[in-house]
Amino acid sequence: MKRKLKVLAGLLVVGILTVMPMNIEASEQDFVEVPVQEIKIESSSTNGINTYSSEDGSMDACELGIGISKNGIGVSYTTRTTEIASEIGVKDMVLQEKTLLGWRDIPIKDHYDYDTDFYMGSLVYLKAEVGKTYRVYCTHYAIINEKEYTLYNITDSIVYN
Repeated sequence: MKRKLKVLAGLLVVGILTVMPMNIEASEQDFVEVPVQEIKIESSSTNGINTYSSEDGSMDACELGIGISKNGIGVSYTTRTTEIASEIGVKDMVLQEKTLLGWRDIPIKDHYDYDTDFYMGSLVYLKAEVGKTYRVYCTHYAIINEKEYTLYNITDSIVYN
């Protein structure tokens, strides 16, 4: 009887783990910001998104890329607007690592600037593991005339080797 209860409890735990998304907390030391012109990405997946326009402002083509750098997984991002934004950047950025149970989230801090129509940056995740699959997603955003505009973007997955 005790053995059946242990097996049932084990199956319940496994079932809960497969349904719940996995998050890990990455310390800021796990990511290093790199000047865009200095990042060397050997292979990459870059996704661009189309322009979003409205009467009082518009976001231009935004890009998000992931690639293999010499010391980890490189991520690059660009957010553009057709007008000066009081704040512009990327938020809710998450690097994901594929596991047997799905994707594990590795949050990345928001990156932004003020009073400009263009924001770009790049960083490297130093704790990437050889053979693991990664992808990244974020929300590009801009605040123009006190109204926030957002565009969601996600890359294809790549294997770190």
